[in-house]
Amino acid sequence: MKLAICIPSKETVHTSFSLCLALLTSKLTKEGIPFELKFNVGTVIANQRNDLVESAINSNATHILWLDTDMHFPSGIVKSFLSHNKDIVAATYSTRYKPLRSVAFTDPDNIDKRLEETIGLHKVWAVGLGCMLTKIDIFKKTPKPWFQYVWNTDTQDLSGEDIYFCSQAGDYGYDVYVDADVSQLVAHIGTKAFLISETNEFN
Repeated sequence: MKLAICIPSKETVHTSFSLCLALLTSKLTKEGIPFELKFNVGTVIANQRNDLVESAINSNATHILWLDTDMHFPSGIVKSFLSHNKDIVAATYSTRYKPLRSVAFTDPDNIDKRLEETIGLHKVWAVGLGCMLTKIDIFKKTPKPWFQYVWNTDTQDLSGEDIYFCSQAGDYGYDVYVDADVSQLVAHIGTKAFLISETNEFN
């Protein structure tokens, strides 16, 4: 196999993500798994992901590991995902804003139904692309664009490019899975403003 680690980013990345990426690449090197790091810096993530796929195909990658720069993940994530031998397998994680919820969706007709299991491998309708392994053949057998934003008439807003990708993959016979075990080790990095009233002196 040959792995393309595809990372859409803006100008900066989180320190925690950088450390996780360093530990991941070190582990891949020790395990003899060939890989290429592919960063795409921009502001339109759907375009960035489409460009990253083209780059991965051109480098003869067999798999893409998708990582977002606001993720914290274990160094053994690739081995965990590969053990399932699925076309698409991902970790779910929390949203960064309240209400905090899983980003793994189980019902295309009800966006509020999310994966709640904490162990095992589970088929879902869609999941965020922050930490996902995909086989490259998916992109060779499905039409472009692989990622785009679509207006959702039910919620009256735009659905993300990750929802579009998972939905289209499903239409072409590719199932989407979530590894609930490894998901317990993945975190979505956010920001919080701390008030003095939250310190021990006031509690």
